[in-house]
Amino acid sequence: MNKSYSYKDFKIEILYEDKYIAILNKPSGLLTHKKNKFDISPNLQDSLKSQFIIEDEEKLKEGIVHRLDKDTSGIIIITKNSLSKNKFREMFKHRTIKKNYLTFTYGVPSENNIKINKNITRNKVQRTKFNVNDNLGKNAITKVKNIRTFHGSISLLDCEIITGRTHQIRVHLLSLGLPIIGDKDYRSNREQKFRLINMNENLRNLVSLFPRQALHSYKIEFIHPIIKKQIIIICDLPDDMRNLNMKLL
Repeated sequence: MNKSYSYKDFKIEILYEDKYIAILNKPSGLLTHKKNKFDISPNLQDSLKSQFIIEDEEKLKEGIVHRLDKDTSGIIIITKNSLSKNKFREMFKHRTIKKNYLTFTYGVPSENNIKINKNITRNKVQRTKFNVNDNLGKNAITKVKNIRTFHGSISLLDCEIITGRTHQIRVHLLSLGLPIIGDKDYRSNREQKFRLINMNENLRNLVSLFPRQALHSYKIEFIHPIIKKQIIIICDLPDDMRNLNMKLL
């Protein structure tokens, strides 16, 4: 049984802990860290103060070495000191941490295994959004495996991110015509409605009104850079995505 702690209205699970790091299950709806010093939104970084001793001088990001979008749930690594933070930064940079996500999308991939290799660049008009681009931006690679198709029009996908760009999975899947269920920023409305045509009304409503992007960081794998031990952590789907899965079956 994993330990957990409460922070505001959120329950945060501790999936793994040693003297250098902790691996947590971040709930959806919780920012990873403040956007700026004036931001008073609940955030994971703020929750760490009551639970861990963090020796880190990086303001607003003490203990934070990577991030998940606010409405993405699942596995996130917390570093407890500058030594472990620097080590993990190097590992993320050199892509030696394997990260997998589960997501439900509208549409069905053309193949069961796809490697998406498309640059990602910031949207020129909406600066908080991103697009794929043939020439500009940063290289981004996502490996996609189709686990299951429901009703001929919805897929459960396993996405491994080789690079870690902002909104990478969301942008890459949209570029294949596979927008994530519940994603309000990256969608294609006309196609999404068409894809729900062969479902009953209750299921159609559950899918179309899903309140956040159905994206969950469920697996992480790496060699611990300090204690030299292989770490593999798997985190079950949260209740909302588990319920969606059950209703789709």
